[in-house]
Order: sequence, then C-alpha cells, then structure tokens
Amino acid sequence: MPAQTVLDLARMLPYVRAVSAIDQALWIGRPRGPLATAAEISDILERTPVARGDRRARRALAASATLSANVRETHMRLLVVALGFPIPRLQERRTLPSGRCVFGDLYFPDADHWLEIDGRGKYTSPEYTGGRTPAAVVIDEKNRENEIRREVRGFSRLEATDADHPQRVYDVLTADGLRSSKPRPRAGDSVLR
Repeated sequence: MPAQTVLDLARMLPYVRAVSAIDQALWIGRPRGPLATAAEISDILERTPVARGDRRARRALAASATLSANVRETHMRLLVVALGFPIPRLQERRTLPSGRCVFGDLYFPDADHWLEIDGRGKYTSPEYTGGRTPAAVVIDEKNRENEIRREVRGFSRLEATDADHPQRVYDVLTADGLRSSKPRPRAGDSVLR
C-alpha cells in the first residue's frame, strides 16, 4: 500500500526528504498515475493511533505537491519558499509564439518570473538527448530560453545541485529581479529544517 509506505517514510525522514517522498507518490505525471493521493495519506494518518513522527508527517504532507517531477524540484521549491520568495506554481505550461509548448519548473505568477532547474543529465544523458549531441541540446535549450524570455518579465536558470547552496539560489533569484521577504542567508544558516 503506497500511501502507508510514504506515510511511514514521512514520519521518520528529515523534512526535505519526507516532502520529496510524498511528492513522488503524488506525482500525476507518472504514466500510470500517482501511487497515492494526499487524501489517502491523510486518511491513514487520521485513523491510525498516534505514532511518533505524526507531526513531522503532517507538516510534510501540507507542503507536498502533485506536480514535482523529481526530488530536486521538490528541494528547490521548498528552498525558495524558505528563502522568502513567493510560493511558485509548478510545471507552468505555456504555448510560445512559435507554437512550441513548454513547461517551466517553477513559475512565480505575481512577478511573471520563470525558473528553470536543470541537472547535467539534460545535456548528456541519452534518456534526455534523444540522439542529439550535447552541443545540439545546448543550442536547442538556448533557443527555447530566448523564446521564453521574450514572454516573461523575469527568467532564472539554476542547476539542480544549487539547491544545496541557499546563498547562491538567493543571489541568482534576486539578481534576476525576484524579490524576497527575507534577508540573504548567512553562510552556515540552516534554511530548511
């Protein structure tokens, strides 16, 4: 029973990993649909005896989303919110003037700001390159980015591993015009707890 398994994980894992586990179970992009629903997880949580980690699981469930395509998107989403940036929409869909349909990892509607989070596999893994050379992938991605930039007020690009560096994320987003309600974190600050 996936809902029970993910609840058990959420009870014991640290916050980011707990939310990531729930997000992956709830992910609606899976070809056969989500493994569980938030309602199923919540129902098990409510009808079972109080257990160690219930508060942690409730917090993680409250922060979960059905559109996080991978754990790095979850981590980045949680981080940008903890850094004081607005709550983003996930997998923002746009049809560009060229007719190309694109999805943005995180989108901040009030600021009309688009955030792309890419791992290096996007440029090197056969799973994503579709037989194209890394150079062709980079050129295609740059053309896509140029077209998106003409459609939004702000655009940022981060590597997936940047989620491990809160100051870098803060600096990139603020330099690209996204406003935060919090000051820049100091080195060593625990931003995500």
